[in-house]
Amino acid sequence: MPAKFYVVKAGRKPGIYHSWDECLAQVRGYKGAAFKSFPQLGEAKAWLDGSETTKSSSGSSKPTKYYGVHRGHKPGVYNTWTEAQNTITDFKGAVYKSFKTHEEAENFSKNGHPAKRASEEPSQTSPPAKKQKRETEELEDLVEHSAGEGPLPEGAEDGFDPRIQLNPLTGKVDYKEHTTKWQAVNLQDNKPVVIYTDGSSLGNGAHGAVAGVGVYFGPKDKRNVSEPLSGTRQTNQRAELTAIQRALEITPRNRPVTIYTDSNYSIKCVTEWYVKWRANGWLNASKKPVENKDLIEKILNLIDQRKNMTQEIRSVNKVEFVWVKGHASNEGNVAADELAVAGAREAREMIANPDPEMP
Repeated sequence: MPAKFYVVKAGRKPGIYHSWDECLAQVRGYKGAAFKSFPQLGEAKAWLDGSETTKSSSGSSKPTKYYGVHRGHKPGVYNTWTEAQNTITDFKGAVYKSFKTHEEAENFSKNGHPAKRASEEPSQTSPPAKKQKRETEELEDLVEHSAGEGPLPEGAEDGFDPRIQLNPLTGKVDYKEHTTKWQAVNLQDNKPVVIYTDGSSLGNGAHGAVAGVGVYFGPKDKRNVSEPLSGTRQTNQRAELTAIQRALEITPRNRPVTIYTDSNYSIKCVTEWYVKWRANGWLNASKKPVENKDLIEKILNLIDQRKNMTQEIRSVNKVEFVWVKGHASNEGNVAADELAVAGAREAREMIANPDPEMP
C-alpha cells in the first residue's frame, strides 16, 4: 500500500494516483489545477467526491501556512496553495514560497525575502561591512518599465519615446524590435555585471532526487535567486544550466556579463560543443540525442539576443564565462552554492512535508 494517495481534482486526468510523479504529470502546467495528498484512501476518495470539508482540530479557519508570491500574475499573499498556484501558472520566472506567518509572506511578496528576525545573526560567509557596502554600491539598481512608462532616452523630442510603437495586432504600445525595456540606473553601461551561478541536486542520479538553482549578484541583492529546479528531471547538470539561463534572463541585454560557474560542462555546452551538435542535428558523437538540448538552446537564444542588438549596444554586451573551482574559498561561488542548496532543500521539504493544500 502506498504511503500517500495523491488526488487530482482538476487536471489533465482527474483521479487518485499512488505516486507524486504520476500526480505531477497531470497538474504541471495545467491552469487552475487542484490536487492534494492523503494518508488514507478513504480520505482521498472523499475529497475527490467533494464530501470532505477541511477544518482545523480547534475549529478555527486560520490558515496554517501563507503563500507569498514575489513574481507572478498578481504578487501578494495567499491563504491556500490553489490560490497561489493560479497566479504563478504560466508565468515565466515565477518566484513564490510558503511561510508560517503572514508577516514573513508579506515581506517576501514585496521584497523577495522574508523579514529578518531580531535574533538572527549575520551570516558567517558575509563579507566585512565596508566591503559589502562597496560591492553593493557597485551593483546596478534595475528598474523594469512597461512600454511608454519609463524615463525618456537622451535626444527624445516633444515628450515622445522613439523606442516604442503601436502594435497593429494588439492595439497596445510595445517596444520596437531590438530594444530592451530594462533601464540601468547609476552605473556605467560598459561595466560588466558579475554573476555567480550554481546548481545542486540532492541525491543526484537517484530516484527521488531534488535540485535547486542559485544565482548570486551580491550580498542582499534583490536579484539573487534561490529556487527549486522545475521539471521532472532533477539532475545537477540541468540545475547548473538553468542557473545560467536565469542569470541571463535577469540581466539587461545592453550590459556585458561575466558569469562565474564551477560547471565546465555548462561552459563547454554553450561555447564549444553546441557547434558540432547543431551541425549534426543535435546528435552527439554516439548518434544519440544531446542531453539537456532544451536548456542549451534557451541559453544560446539569450546570448544571440545580445548579439542581434544595434551596433552601438553590441560593442558592450559581451557574455563571458569563467570557470571557478567549486566548494573552495571563492566567496561568490560559495554564496551561489548556498542559494542552490537552499532551493533544493525547499523542494525536498515541499515533497516530504506536504500541507493540506500543497503536494
